[in-house]
Amino acid sequence: MDRSHFYQAVKLATPAQPEPVIAAHVLVVDDEPELAESLSDYLERKEGYKISIARNGEEAMAILRQATETPEDPIDLVMLDMRMPHISGLDVLSWIREHPDLHYTRVIMLTATASTKDKLEAFSAGADDYITKPYYPQELLARVKTILRSRQLEKQLQSQSRQLAALNRVSHLITSKLDSRQVYAAATDGIDAVLNVAAAAVYMQDSSKTHLQCKYLLHNGQAVPYHQLSTIPIDGGLIGLAYASQAVLYCNDPEDDALFHPEFDTPPGVTVHSMMAVGLVVRKVSVGALIAINKRHGSFTDIDVDLFASLANSISRAIENAFLFQRLTQRQKDLLDSRNTLQAVIDGILHPIYTVGPDWRLIAVNQTQMELLQTSYPDLVGQRCYEMLFGRQGPCEHCQAGKTLLQKKAERWTVRWQGTDLLPQEWEVTAYPIPSQEIQAVVVWQNRTEERRLEQSLMQAGKLAAIGQLAAGVAHEINNPLTVINANAEMLKMTVPPETDDFEAVDLIHRAGVRAAKVTTGLLNFARQEKYEFVELNLNQSLLQALDLVSYQLQSQRITLVRHFADTLPNIVGSLEHLKSVWINLLVNAGDAVRERSENAEITITTRLSPNGEQIQVLVQDNGVGMSEAQQAHIFEPFYTTKDPGKGTGLGLATCYRIIEQHGGEIDVISQPDEGTTFIVILPVTPPKPDQEAEDALSPFAKSVTIE
Repeated sequence: MDRSHFYQAVKLATPAQPEPVIAAHVLVVDDEPELAESLSDYLERKEGYKISIARNGEEAMAILRQATETPEDPIDLVMLDMRMPHISGLDVLSWIREHPDLHYTRVIMLTATASTKDKLEAFSAGADDYITKPYYPQELLARVKTILRSRQLEKQLQSQSRQLAALNRVSHLITSKLDSRQVYAAATDGIDAVLNVAAAAVYMQDSSKTHLQCKYLLHNGQAVPYHQLSTIPIDGGLIGLAYASQAVLYCNDPEDDALFHPEFDTPPGVTVHSMMAVGLVVRKVSVGALIAINKRHGSFTDIDVDLFASLANSISRAIENAFLFQRLTQRQKDLLDSRNTLQAVIDGILHPIYTVGPDWRLIAVNQTQMELLQTSYPDLVGQRCYEMLFGRQGPCEHCQAGKTLLQKKAERWTVRWQGTDLLPQEWEVTAYPIPSQEIQAVVVWQNRTEERRLEQSLMQAGKLAAIGQLAAGVAHEINNPLTVINANAEMLKMTVPPETDDFEAVDLIHRAGVRAAKVTTGLLNFARQEKYEFVELNLNQSLLQALDLVSYQLQSQRITLVRHFADTLPNIVGSLEHLKSVWINLLVNAGDAVRERSENAEITITTRLSPNGEQIQVLVQDNGVGMSEAQQAHIFEPFYTTKDPGKGTGLGLATCYRIIEQHGGEIDVISQPDEGTTFIVILPVTPPKPDQEAEDALSPFAKSVTIE
């Protein structure tokens, strides 16, 4: 192999030497000859500029017209006096900016006035700079050099316009058509446009990296069918050497050039008269080669080498961008698929979930949260969570998500409140930090209301079962001696004279025994598994019957009774007498709770259907003394009472709990000290029968009224 040719080609691939700098041509226009001559001498002496002088506007315009007829010696800069007779400097400037061949000429305005108005007029007319007389020579020279430097750069850009136009075209085609075959087509089109050749080709290494495969061949403006394209060894001929050396190689006489190998370097259907090849390099690694074949006019020159090297650099970057874009597109698709999968999983979770940033703005929201708020995704994202989710003006007091955002560790807390339906709500909230550059946290809300109710129900049922067994045994063992005590006390009362002290003692024994017997009877009734007679009944009617029994007692105590009964409640299956005992117990307890109020004592009874239509809710509310949390925790336990000694056995609410439980329902209490108490009873609805007729309308007495 002729090594000298190889090194020559490599040398030709190095950047070209800069073009020699030609002295700039400056036109000085001033109606004061001494000033114009002085300025001209200074510029010529200091920088060697070529200077032309015009003493008025007409002369300046004539010199500029003549310059347009000699493109090899253009005027690079006009230093123009602003105030001149007949045709002013502003008039000449306007004429320059409107002239098709001179409108890009640089112009510096010179004037003895320094008013803001004059400066605005000059710059508005298109002046590149503005210098006030008298001027400092060094400052003037610096400004001239700055203007001419930009003019010189403009000339260099104009001299490279053809190359840049071709590169821009290729880049545009590649970025607009990122399919690999379209990229190769754009590359061959760019080779033809820059070098004017009969054929152009793109070779890329195959997956084995042992061969170069022709990916695209443009011959006489036509793309050669893909099945006709060839594959050559990676070190074959001029093409393989250009690939390996990452340099520009060319030959204008293939028959006499040792680098040219016809079996490797001749594409199918092409007769090679001249060839140029350059390696395609991506991140310093050879990936292929560009081929230009048969220059239409003349031979390949050193200028062609520079153009081809620049074109190869642009195409290499475009190919790299195309590869990266394709990889990025695939990565984005994978990420989008992962995101969609994750979003589908999150949307499938029935707990409200949302993501917040450091400014409390929502970043993502799952489907459950959107359904709760009855809004869409775009309406939520970007809004502050406390405003959109809770209708607040600032962050919630209970929220611990701020700690998660600050400390980047999970936080968990419990939130309790009373819903608009007056039912207690308990939610467990967890905030998880997201490991990313931006501070974010995922907040998960889990409704623990039913879980807590079930836990309390199970605990209460366990307590009642244990106490019931104990009560039955204790009551049975106490009842026998109480029977003897009470019987003998009655016999003694018949034999002891009433006026004696002994009679009073015997009477006390008898009354204590009767009271103890009532307690044991209550224990037995509590522990006994009574037989319930379940029938289909109207809940409002059972409440009305209970109210008939206690309404006189409540009215005599000046208690206002407010009723809000739903008119069209479905029937339930239950024991009428047992349910009546529950209502009476709750109403009597409410009356005792509000009795201490001097005025506005009120009890409200509400019946309604649950939102899902499967349950009926009964609320008994009072505005009495209320209870503490400690009292509420034991309110349904036997023998626990908040009443004064001797005014209650503590079995009433425990019995109510057992009755409601036997009906498959729930009973709960909400209370605050001095804010009243609400007992909530929830009972299941009777499944409707297919042929069931409509219920009769309730009497007007059952509707929402207030009585004193």
